[in-house]
Amino acid sequence: MASSMNRRRFQPNNRRTKTIPTINDTETTSTLSHEIFNECEKLKQKILSLPNGKSEIWLYRQELLDQYDQLILFDLDFALEKKIEHDLWTIVFKNEISYKQEQLKENHQHQIKRTEIQTSLQALYEYARGYYMKLLQDVVHSYSFETSICKLTFPFLQRHPQSSNSNRQCKEASMLYFIQHILVHVGDLNRYSNQIDLAKTFYQYAIYTIPCLGQPYNQIAILHEMKNPLSLITPGQNQLITAYYYVRSIAIKVTFPLAIANLEKLFQRLKDLPLSRYEQQQQQQNEFLTLFLQIIAMINLETNLEELPLFINLFRTLIIKHFNQIYFIQIITILMFTLHRTLGLLPRSTTFKQPDVQFDFALQIFILIIEQCLEAIQLPLSMMVIDEQHILPILYLTFAYLGNIFKSKMDLFEHQVFKQKQSMWNSLAKLLRSFGVHAANLEMNKDKNLTTGSLFIKYGDYPLTEERALECFTPLNDVLKVYNLKKYDHNSTTSEHLSEKDERQLRKLRLVAILRNLCQKIDEKTKKKVFEHLITYVKDDVVYFESSSSPTIPQVPSSNFGVPGDRRTFQKSSNDETRIYNSNGTVVKTPRGARNVALRQFLEPAMAAAESASKDHLMNPSNSSNDTILFPPPPHLLEQSNTWPQLSSSSSSSSTEPKDLFQPQSLDNESRFNSVWSTNNDSNDQFSFQASTSSPQQILAPGLMFSNPLTKNNSKQQPK
Repeated sequence: MASSMNRRRFQPNNRRTKTIPTINDTETTSTLSHEIFNECEKLKQKILSLPNGKSEIWLYRQELLDQYDQLILFDLDFALEKKIEHDLWTIVFKNEISYKQEQLKENHQHQIKRTEIQTSLQALYEYARGYYMKLLQDVVHSYSFETSICKLTFPFLQRHPQSSNSNRQCKEASMLYFIQHILVHVGDLNRYSNQIDLAKTFYQYAIYTIPCLGQPYNQIAILHEMKNPLSLITPGQNQLITAYYYVRSIAIKVTFPLAIANLEKLFQRLKDLPLSRYEQQQQQQNEFLTLFLQIIAMINLETNLEELPLFINLFRTLIIKHFNQIYFIQIITILMFTLHRTLGLLPRSTTFKQPDVQFDFALQIFILIIEQCLEAIQLPLSMMVIDEQHILPILYLTFAYLGNIFKSKMDLFEHQVFKQKQSMWNSLAKLLRSFGVHAANLEMNKDKNLTTGSLFIKYGDYPLTEERALECFTPLNDVLKVYNLKKYDHNSTTSEHLSEKDERQLRKLRLVAILRNLCQKIDEKTKKKVFEHLITYVKDDVVYFESSSSPTIPQVPSSNFGVPGDRRTFQKSSNDETRIYNSNGTVVKTPRGARNVALRQFLEPAMAAAESASKDHLMNPSNSSNDTILFPPPPHLLEQSNTWPQLSSSSSSSSTEPKDLFQPQSLDNESRFNSVWSTNNDSNDQFSFQASTSSPQQILAPGLMFSNPLTKNNSKQQPK
């Protein structure tokens, strides 16, 4: 008897199966479902009454498996109502797996016995995986349900020919839930077998099936918490990813309860690390991520709050050194979760004792990241280490969240941390101005068709990459609910997709729209603006921003580079109907110069120096008879010469009074500087910008030069 049982134990094709009753039988579907369920309950009680290891227990499990198969394939809605899927996993597979794993630990010194148990355990894993994958195919075919996730899981999936059992019906929600349940447990079986990559793939398939259930996120977090010697990511990165997926498992529509306890266990391991650990290893990204997680652990657990400012100050100095877009999106997600928790909007095991203090610390770190990101893209081009396009997703998520959480905390922008960051608001206003967004592109025009509108209007339901990654994330629910993720499904070949260039432009438009709406929002009770840190206005149909702490900058005419005063002159057609639209529906505008903030800062000193040198030379009357002054000083400036800066006399002069720039001053050839804008003595040369004859090269701008100077020997002469 025992040998016969062992031969059939892991052979799914040898199971005793019964014919699945059809709906056309004399008995109703409900009656048949209840009969099958009653048989399942009897077998279930027999199995639970027997201790693990008994030889006959597997025979009962095989019979129970047959009954569960029939019930699932006959009436899936009823089976899920009775939680059959849970009993199937727990009683048939999980209990046996746990028993053998415990045996493996007890026999760690008996190598032969241990090898035998491992072999049996691996066979059980393979059997369970095969059973679940076969069951998934049978269910999909039985209910004629094929979705994109089924095609991803089974690329070879083909529709079975119509049969008497193919006309069964079930709720779509029931089918999706059951598919996700199977994918999660197949992932678990792969995790038990140490097939980490394959396990994560099945967990991600489960998330794709139903993104609003928290269990698959928790399983991925457990996967990263395991010590994998073959992993290429550092322990700090593993800890960040672990915390991120625990957060996603909690901050979701259907929270997975165990994730709350798992996250607190992770925080308990990190909260007491010494500060000296990070000061000695500041150059390692691994330690930077661990430092951030320790700060979050101290805030969530309310421990060592008096030492927290020291950790935050160190964190501030390391932000830009260790910037990584993917990890910073996860950092921002964890911070949004922490802020939401301190406001009592997310579940936790215990209540906060000092929620206001915790909120202040979390908000301080949140704003600190925004400030450092803005400073990074304000650096000169030669010193820039982070591109603007990598920073914008971070800025977009942060201000989208601040605009969303404002509904729960009306006095949010009156917090002291916002008032202390005047330089941050100046940098943000400068960045927003550089986008040159037209106000018409942010407003719905009823006279125009959506297909010819701007990206902001035409793709108002299009999720950006960072928003797609945070699908069903509770703190961003109000932002994400307007997007149609099924319409723009990346796994579907028929869905419409934006190019990378258009998605970047759409991100800029949405960021400007968020800040503009905040600036225009009025408190209904006090009738005052709720966001007074920025001022917005429209001029020549272009949306401008200014920091409320800085005086309004007067309009300065634009040069060819569009950089003086960081203000540009936009040419706008007098008639909106004359605008030209490209194939993507965006307005074709005239070029408006460089838009990169750091590039403009790089060009501004060069342009200012060149203009200053040109004015000095033009105001110097010691020209030869052949010299021609191309740009004489304006008469109104000559009449008010005392408003110009004065040059001190040379050291050889006995007079200590400053000399007027417009008075004749003698300069010998040796003391004359080689101006970029100096004119050539030959009047036949018609170039406006000539190099000095003593200069070997003609410098046009920092880093740009010709190999040979532009002279009449190597340039085309004009006829006399």
